[in-house]
Amino acid sequence: MTWIFEQIGNAFNDVLDGPVWDGGGLLFCKVLTGEVLRWDAKTGDIGTFRRFTARTTGLAFGPDGELYAAQSGARRIAWYKKDGSARALTALLNGARHNHPHHLAVDRGGRIWFADPHSELRTRGPQMFPLLEHRSVLRLDYESPPREWVLKRMTFDTNDPRGVALSPDEATLYVAESASARDGKREVRAYPILESGLGPPRVLHTFGADHRGAHRGAVGICVDSESNVVVAAGSRDNGPGPLIYVFAASGRVLETHPVPADRPTACAFGGKDLATLFVTTGDGHLFQVQNTGRVGYSAR
Repeated sequence: MTWIFEQIGNAFNDVLDGPVWDGGGLLFCKVLTGEVLRWDAKTGDIGTFRRFTARTTGLAFGPDGELYAAQSGARRIAWYKKDGSARALTALLNGARHNHPHHLAVDRGGRIWFADPHSELRTRGPQMFPLLEHRSVLRLDYESPPREWVLKRMTFDTNDPRGVALSPDEATLYVAESASARDGKREVRAYPILESGLGPPRVLHTFGADHRGAHRGAVGICVDSESNVVVAAGSRDNGPGPLIYVFAASGRVLETHPVPADRPTACAFGGKDLATLFVTTGDGHLFQVQNTGRVGYSAR
């Protein structure tokens, strides 16, 4: 099946990222200007949902409809409340502040999983808090007692995690490990979720390198209702180009689809019956694909 990528709106002069379906429209991030926009599926209008969001790169809804954001520019996970206010979830990891959260996922228990790489862009203001020596997937758990968020380190083998997604049964965490260096690892990994943490991962796919340099690896990940893994990866600079990959849970490549813009950053299911795939790109494009033959799922 050939996918048809329909562009929504004009190209934005910004990096787009973090799409999430809210039931009647799509929220997505204009990263560099720090805005979250909303596309209304019924009217086609695009408006500002939030301003001054400190370089938000990822959005995710919790099981009760809470909206959480990865604020890379502020080094925090934020809770965007329905009354328009925001609360920073500023838990520390062994007394230290985490790095620059990129993408996140929330499970049915309300735990927030997020990739925590280093960013090439600094936070605003004085650089008071050193970065962690490691770049890991972390998890925020709300524990009562003590009635506060507790931050936990979940991966100990990642060096540049970017995307995260949960399987429909929440037994597996998918991680996009996406080093930019030629000798770094660029993999899609599947970690079993255990009561004690994460088990050793299976590598679903490895991205290569050639004389043109390292192929741009996976960045955004989402999962369909049949546990297939949908991945946004690649660029026009090298390798097979900007693509959406579809992997079976076993790692078998089921499909690849060329994206008609450069550097896809994220993907998410939405629309009627969650049957439309939305794709954002690093060169400012937002697409919808209505003929994927696949359906997403929701933990809400």
